[in-house]
Amino acid sequence: MSEGTASDGADRTVAPDRAGNGSGDSLLSVAGRSPVLDAAQLEVLRRYGGERDVAAGDVLFADGDETYDLIVMLDGTAEIIQGYGLPGATLIVEYGRSQFLGEIGMLTGQRAYLTAVATSAGRVLAVPVARLRAVMAHEPGLSDLILATFLLRHSILMRRGAGLTLIGSRFDPDTRRLLEILARNRLVSTWLDLEASPQAEAILRGLDVPVADVPVVIIPGGPLLRNPAGRVLLDALGMSGADAPYPAGACDLLVVGGGPAGLAASVYGASEGLVTTLAEETALGGQAGTSSRIENILGFPAGLSGEELAARSALQAQKFGVRIKLAARAVSLSSDGGLHQVSFDDGETVQAKSVVIATGAHYNRLPLDRLEELEGVGVYYAATQAEAQACGTGPVAIVGGGNSAGQAALFLSRSCAQVHVLIRGESLQASMSRYLIDRIEHNPRIIVSPRTQVTALIGTGQLEGVRIRRAGQPGESELSLRGLFVFIGAKPMSEWLAGQLAEDSRGFLLTGTDIPAARLDHGTRPLFLETSRPGIFCVGDVRSGSVKRAAAAIGEGSMAVRLVFDRLQSAGTTDAIEVRTGSPRV
Repeated sequence: MSEGTASDGADRTVAPDRAGNGSGDSLLSVAGRSPVLDAAQLEVLRRYGGERDVAAGDVLFADGDETYDLIVMLDGTAEIIQGYGLPGATLIVEYGRSQFLGEIGMLTGQRAYLTAVATSAGRVLAVPVARLRAVMAHEPGLSDLILATFLLRHSILMRRGAGLTLIGSRFDPDTRRLLEILARNRLVSTWLDLEASPQAEAILRGLDVPVADVPVVIIPGGPLLRNPAGRVLLDALGMSGADAPYPAGACDLLVVGGGPAGLAASVYGASEGLVTTLAEETALGGQAGTSSRIENILGFPAGLSGEELAARSALQAQKFGVRIKLAARAVSLSSDGGLHQVSFDDGETVQAKSVVIATGAHYNRLPLDRLEELEGVGVYYAATQAEAQACGTGPVAIVGGGNSAGQAALFLSRSCAQVHVLIRGESLQASMSRYLIDRIEHNPRIIVSPRTQVTALIGTGQLEGVRIRRAGQPGESELSLRGLFVFIGAKPMSEWLAGQLAEDSRGFLLTGTDIPAARLDHGTRPLFLETSRPGIFCVGDVRSGSVKRAAAAIGEGSMAVRLVFDRLQSAGTTDAIEVRTGSPRV
């Protein structure tokens, strides 16, 4: 209902619970969460939207709407309400004159999960999503303000859990699978554990859903999903890209993997005129997208979160026309006549003149009994706000000594009284950046334990602690924990290639001069970042010898696009690209 729906006030009147208003979670309680636009900013937005009068009770957008406008209150007031029209509806926030309504889901394509209602007669400026993306692309000042505000609001809503509801058992692997999808896609949600929440069974009874059907996902204004696959869940939220227009024939560039390297390749490829498709299995941003703060990327002296990196990159990709295909796992590769085909688990096969593989790597798992039982309920492989909320005030432990472990330790120390960093080596110096080591050494909440290994997990139903062994000390000791975070290296996500491309002894893809001559397809000399098959490139963590840093991955992704042009030119297929873009490649 992006244009608003008039209401007579009778059947949609609500008396929301205002207990939370004014609390630390109120969007109005901290500067920056509800900025007041000045006259110049309003004038800019008027060029992109249209004005209309509203009456008290008008619904500006409603949960379940497939899309909705950015609403600026030129005059009057409005409220954001969770569960509008239902018993126990909750007021999230109030907005007044010159303030705007919305959060990051508007730009990612997620359907609305809250309702906005005018609470007094007034006038609004409505900017449709397509025009808002133009604002984000062409109005730098407003773009930064809107994006920062959206991300901050999203963070607050994550803490409140004002979105999807997942009902499932902590013992169920499908529940843990869905929790990971929600966390990696940074979806606002609440998890009701069947073993711990009396409310869970009450809701299931009210919905007439048998316990045997869990896990279930309740989408505000949308369907009830019973144990959905990741693709089904993202489809229901409008985020998978299944309905995106797709050009006929082969695309110029297919990027498989949406971490920093894949996003960079997509943005640079599309900006240079290549018809580009980006396919990602889990969530844009990859493992970097789960980082609380990345501080060593050039141009961001204060650092930026993985969520912000992913959001900004996705906006750039959309700006240049990248077709983004989410919840799509690559299952096979084939090539014929200079064209490459990648098949996905959703049944689609994408044909491309060139391919950039950026599938990254999975974190290794500890060789411990009962690990699978406790994954997602105390054992984690990412440190996002969702995991921090589950761990409360801790204590927690991190296994690993790389940059990801250091960033996780600093992030978790904000909320956890004690953060133990357990490493096998003598110190962090061999594997962690100096700036992180310095901050860890000056953080009284972080305790680094060298020459230490986890030998067993403790807990019934959820993690309660670990047993550890310290080198040079007799016996073992126990450490009480609310969470164990594992960052101990990674395995390449290259199994889907079935050995077609040259790999090193650990399965990472070889590129350039590292490829033995005997493994080269057609005997063609590979370009830097090109695999053993001409026209297929590899960037990021899945590449053998890559530097495991977000900035390096971004550089590889952008560099690969230049090499793609070089290969297309050698094959004589760049003429059509020059015609489309109106300029020759240099």
